Amino acid sequence: MAVRVIYLVRHGQHDQDNPTGSELGGGLTPLGVKQAELTAKMISKKPISSIHSSSLNRADETARIIAREVPGISVQQTDLLWECIPAMTSKLQIEMPNYTTLQVSQDKQRADVAFRKYFKVAKRTDRHDVIVCHGNLIRYFVTVVLKAEASSWVRMDICNCGITQVLIQSEGDMAVLCHNDWSHLPKELRTSTLRPS
Repeated sequence: MAVRVIYLVRHGQHDQDNPTGSELGGGLTPLGVKQAELTAKMISKKPISSIHSSSLNRADETARIIAREVPGISVQQTDLLWECIPAMTSKLQIEMPNYTTLQVSQDKQRADVAFRKYFKVAKRTDRHDVIVCHGNLIRYFVTVVLKAEASSWVRMDICNCGITQVLIQSEGDMAVLCHNDWSHLPKELRTSTLRPS
């Protein structure tokens, strides 16, 4: 009976100033590149079947660094894996007053489409799929796997290049094997939204 293991990887630290002004956002900082390189070494020990990535620069660069360590696997880019606000909370409404209800609804719809596309039963043989994307989206995916309240995504942390593993069994049952594993990163390379750099 085939199983699927999904490795959800948050992109490395990125240049939030976006000096190029690209709609795809800023690229990785030098620290972010180091995070991605160490993540690539860890991922390369797994029998990877595919690598999927958000098309935003920070995720795409991270995915390409990972792909260099996984021969024969090319990165499959998609806008489906862009960052999102999948559910609004009262605190977020204060912090992001211009983010509309329509935007939240569209973000959640896109995230749900992505979940249905990637989180499905493997056919015939085991699959090990890497998805390089964004913190909010990864946290939302975890809430869906756990069948938790949608707004509970804000109660989790996910560091840059942290890895969350999800197992999908042959009958469709899902389990979070680990969340936000950053054991492959030395302390000086650990960065996140909730913890100081």
